[in-house]
Amino acid sequence: MKLSKPLSLALLLAIIAVFTGITAFSPQDEQKGYATVSIYENFSVVNSMIIITYPDETTEVIDLGPFKYNADYLQDNGKTINTALNSMREKGYRVVSTSSSGKINSNKAMRITTVIMEN
Repeated sequence: MKLSKPLSLALLLAIIAVFTGITAFSPQDEQKGYATVSIYENFSVVNSMIIITYPDETTEVIDLGPFKYNADYLQDNGKTINTALNSMREKGYRVVSTSSSGKINSNKAMRITTVIMEN
């Protein structure tokens, strides 16, 4: 069975349209991957921050207050960390792994938390 030229052209255009539509709506691989959320809490007045590294290697830095044993500082930092993690969730990321370590020496304290997230 031989198709007429207009019908063959219409069929070819339909096939091209279907493939174009599929590729246009498929997720982009470069947007998927792992993001690292590194939370550095230091007892000193400076250097407490969250550093978020995205799959495309762009970074975002969020400042935190010092890591002091004071309810105000701890609550404020907790709120900032929570906001950052919820922002990642809203972007489609989910937690894959977490790790944390700390150090306390007389008047110095530091805590480093790493959260690996996947999109």
